Amino acid sequence: MDINSANKIMEEVDVIVESAASTTLNDRYDFLLDINVNAPLRLMRFAKKCKNLKLFVHISTAYVNGIREGIIYEKPLMMGENGRKHDDNDELSSSLFPLDLTDEMNLAMKACIASGDHDTTKDLKRLGLERAAYYGWYNAYHMTKAMGEMVLNETRQDIPLLILRPSVVESCYKEPVPGWIQGNRMYDPVIISYGKGQLPAYLADPNLHTDIVPVDMVANTTIAAIAKHGIMGKAGVNVYHVATDFVNPLRFNEMFEYIYEHFCAYPLVESENMVKMRLFDQFSNLSTYIRDHVSEQNTVVGVESKTRKHNKARVAYAEQLCKMYEFIGFFKARFHTGNTRALLEEMSEEERAVFEVDATKIDWKKYFVDIHIPGLRKHVVNATRLASV
Repeated sequence: MDINSANKIMEEVDVIVESAASTTLNDRYDFLLDINVNAPLRLMRFAKKCKNLKLFVHISTAYVNGIREGIIYEKPLMMGENGRKHDDNDELSSSLFPLDLTDEMNLAMKACIASGDHDTTKDLKRLGLERAAYYGWYNAYHMTKAMGEMVLNETRQDIPLLILRPSVVESCYKEPVPGWIQGNRMYDPVIISYGKGQLPAYLADPNLHTDIVPVDMVANTTIAAIAKHGIMGKAGVNVYHVATDFVNPLRFNEMFEYIYEHFCAYPLVESENMVKMRLFDQFSNLSTYIRDHVSEQNTVVGVESKTRKHNKARVAYAEQLCKMYEFIGFFKARFHTGNTRALLEEMSEEERAVFEVDATKIDWKKYFVDIHIPGLRKHVVNATRLASV
């Protein structure tokens, strides 16, 4: 940004929305720290120079709460916190040094220097996984987003801070177009792979809930919360969970039943005979089933030309996909949405109609069968094919 633009913003801006982030779950630790922690810190420093600023808005994720279980309330994180359960069975939690940004940056820098030119990226990805597991997060993305919240809260002084924590963000429910989505999001690689016959099984407890929120409800909640707290202009921190499970629960077995129903009616691959997704609670059982399924498929269609290497790659892809999202298949926390529900109650009937934030109105079967998967096919699958032509 040139100096004239920066000066003009500092004179005139009243709301800053900080939403840029690296969302790769296990990216290089130094990259994640720089983008998800240092960048918000730099922007908050800039915000303090803005003469008319009413509100600093930070888009986070509900999974900053780490491996904690039970009901997670809309409370800000404090610098030094970890994501562990804090119960009597977790002796490590009480013995941990407080989480510190400078220490983590120094650790990443030392790891980078020690790697030399050998395999720096691999080493730093592994470091991120190790640090996240040590401090109680499922991956380095969640950990660095939590640290981003911490540094904003610690450095804000009298700047009013609004934190939005969406759960798993998927395609629009209504606006601007039902099913619109940009990019291959959280569950979408799973859905597409299942539709192509590449993923016959998944790691998840069928009776556990999964928390999905359409992107237009995230946008609407953000706008409504900005309107409320921007007018108030009070110094402090307000946190909103933008989630659905607490008011409109969806179980894994229901979600995969709806996905199965869609692909039975509208196959993604005409030659693919759809079978219901098998859910496993043990990776070893999942792996065995996938290997047997791939072998059986080759036998049924009489494929002799498929090499062992090809079959091994298919199995490895399915296993890797399941392993990446394993945490969410057994996630035992629920995000309380009291602030979001209160926001809904404060809105007028006209505002509710224009800015839909009521998750109880989502019909999950309709969403998957008629909205999300058709949108995914149009905006992701077909777009990818066109781009490759």
